[in-house]
Amino acid sequence: MAEWTELLNPIHILDIAIVAIFIYKLISMVKGTRAVQLIKGLLLLLVLTAVSSSSVLGLNTVNWILEQIKTMLLIAIPVVFQPELRRALEQLGNSSFIPGSKKSREDAEVVRIVDQLVPFLAEASRSHTGVLLALQREVGLGEYVNTGIKISGNLTSQLLGNIFIVNTPLHDGAVIIEDDVILAASCYLPLSENTNISKALGTRHRAGIGLSEVSDALVCIVSEETGAISIAEGGRLQYHISEEKLRRSLLEGLHTDTSKSVFQKWRDERESKNN
Repeated sequence: MAEWTELLNPIHILDIAIVAIFIYKLISMVKGTRAVQLIKGLLLLLVLTAVSSSSVLGLNTVNWILEQIKTMLLIAIPVVFQPELRRALEQLGNSSFIPGSKKSREDAEVVRIVDQLVPFLAEASRSHTGVLLALQREVGLGEYVNTGIKISGNLTSQLLGNIFIVNTPLHDGAVIIEDDVILAASCYLPLSENTNISKALGTRHRAGIGLSEVSDALVCIVSEETGAISIAEGGRLQYHISEEKLRRSLLEGLHTDTSKSVFQKWRDERESKNN
């Protein structure tokens, strides 16, 4: 009876809950990325080391080599997992645990932004105009803004239409937007190295997914070949979505509800994935 009372201690329950949430978020973060293969390799290395060091086999030379590899990995892991570690730290910095870390947007402001984006993207889809738009949220995109041509103009569908006129200097590359300001055009974005991306998707989609892997940006893509509208977020791509789905995704993605606790957001995210 005493053992059960000890297990039901609120501190122990909180301890287990925090570890469970951490493991869940870690799995969600690495799922679908190259980190999965790297983790499998590390686990295999640990198993081989344990087997070779056992007194039954006595593989001293093999065990010595594996131990040296483990020592080198202490230095190599931060380098190999640099994108994943950076993303994890950025998400931690954006956590609601830290007061004032979230940027609050009014509903009316979000609606104004979406009302400029949706008509432009819908028209680009009809005319098969290739488009790559990165909507900055909490993580700054200054390093990518510096690769393009700075504009610092008010966000309007007309200005976006002029930027993406085919065969003009600003057409190639990405437009980066912060709130209702177009920061820059013709920007270079990092290409995703995810091998699971369909070969039918070109460089524009791979760049959109790549930026969403290393930041929390919401990336809108219009295919030049098919006219399909897609949204990349968190390393995942919603391909060929309708105008209604586009509007709903933008409204949800750009709206920041600072009143929710981290546990409520975790629950909402889990329910969304289950649905």
